[in-house]
Amino acid sequence: MTEAKEAVRRAIAYFSDLTSQLQESVTILRLEEVEKSDDGQYWLVTLSYSTSPFTITRALGMPDRDDLRFRSYKVFKVHAETGEVLSMKIRELHVA
Repeated sequence: MTEAKEAVRRAIAYFSDLTSQLQESVTILRLEEVEKSDDGQYWLVTLSYSTSPFTITRALGMPDRDDLRFRSYKVFKVHAETGEVLSMKIRELHVA
């Protein structure tokens, strides 16, 4: 049985492996949410990260802003029994 901490580690490793192939810089990875599905079969792990705008501001010597408009969110579905990451989906954030 995979516990929450292990599900998070697996989601981060999965994401890191996929993004290591990208040209775009991914920075400031954060754990946002961890939730077990209603049926107990899956962990739903939400990670957020910053992309280009933060890298550009750093290059210009400007301070980073923690602005939600520049963060991307992904939800990872991790099998609770095996720890296998089954999916990664875009999480839409609704900011008022």
